[in-house]
Amino acid sequence: MSIKSNPLARCVTVFLFFCAVPVFAQKLSDLEPAGPAVQPEITQVGDWSLVCEPGSGQCAMTQLGKDPQGSPAIEFVVRKVDEEAAEINGVKVDAVADIITPLGVLLDFGLQLKIDDGEPRSAPFRICQTQGCLVREPLSSDVVQMLKAGSKAVITVAAEGAGAIDIEISLRGFTKAYGSL
Repeated sequence: MSIKSNPLARCVTVFLFFCAVPVFAQKLSDLEPAGPAVQPEITQVGDWSLVCEPGSGQCAMTQLGKDPQGSPAIEFVVRKVDEEAAEINGVKVDAVADIITPLGVLLDFGLQLKIDDGEPRSAPFRICQTQGCLVREPLSSDVVQMLKAGSKAVITVAAEGAGAIDIEISLRGFTKAYGSL
């Protein structure tokens, strides 16, 4: 699949290059350029795209969420955490969700994630850059299990002049894609 002919691949490539900051600190030497950019391998798994860097074993699963008018509105990216014993506030973290929204969202509102008919979970925006605004949220084993068992997730953001906007993410293929990470 060519990145030039696939807008999702272009979006994921831009995200991975510009927005993907490590979950844990890196050494300065790890940040030096490694040579020419390598085209990611992209596999469709249900409604998710599995994006892998060839030869590295590093993969992320991603999906574009559309607003009620059908326009791409967010990118939802899930990556497993490499650390076996990663914990935040005493809760084991299995993965991290990066949710990228366009500029113009109301930062004070943050973002809400609701899986099927469950309780909404709130998360703050981490940073906004020219590519959009980023929410980075750790996913516990319990949340990963809810995503695996669910059929849809609804992301709610608020936009200037538009109020709250619900963006649906399909969970079809989540379990298989997650198992491939």
